[in-house]
Amino acid sequence: MSTILSLDKIQKGRCYKVSGFEKENSKYAEKLYKMGFVIGTPVELAPVQLTDPMVVQIRGSRIALRRAEAREVLVVES
Repeated sequence: MSTILSLDKIQKGRCYKVSGFEKENSKYAEKLYKMGFVIGTPVELAPVQLTDPMVVQIRGSRIALRRAEAREVLVVES
């Protein structure tokens, strides 16, 4: 069974999949969903040298999120 992590804890070079949101019914979760953070979607760190905001690759796009925002997204290693 895979361990659920928050997006701010992911590591470079590893692949993850979105598994949900910390607060499923929040307006911010809805916004992230519309940006492509759908359950089962692969996500990984982009190869850039930033720590806050962090940049992730999802659905062919790069999205910058503050670490506090990334904590709202739950992922599992795939």
